[in-house]
Amino acid sequence: MNILETLQRIAATTQRLDMALVEIERERAARQRFEDAIVNQTGRLEVRVSEMRERLARLEASREADRSQMSAELARFQAEVERAEMRLTRFLPAQSEPRVLPDCEEEGSKHE
Repeated sequence: MNILETLQRIAATTQRLDMALVEIERERAARQRFEDAIVNQTGRLEVRVSEMRERLARLEASREADRSQMSAELARFQAEVERAEMRLTRFLPAQSEPRVLPDCEEEGSKHE
């Protein structure tokens, strides 16, 4: 093998190495773009998850507020019912037996 052939082989090898380095750099750049896209997408997803958690917390707080309001309204209604029952018991005379209206019994037997 002469010097010229050796130099040609070295030149060809150097050229192949240069091409391989260019390809490696292209792949590295593509990988970096892919990693950047993943980081960006992950960041957006984290923001959306955070927003959803905040919304869920607001909905739960709203539900608890509604539940408390309904409980308060129910308690007020029950108090009103109890007051109405107490007023009625004061107005009605004390009786040992419930009164039966005579007109209702007579009309009921006539219709049968």
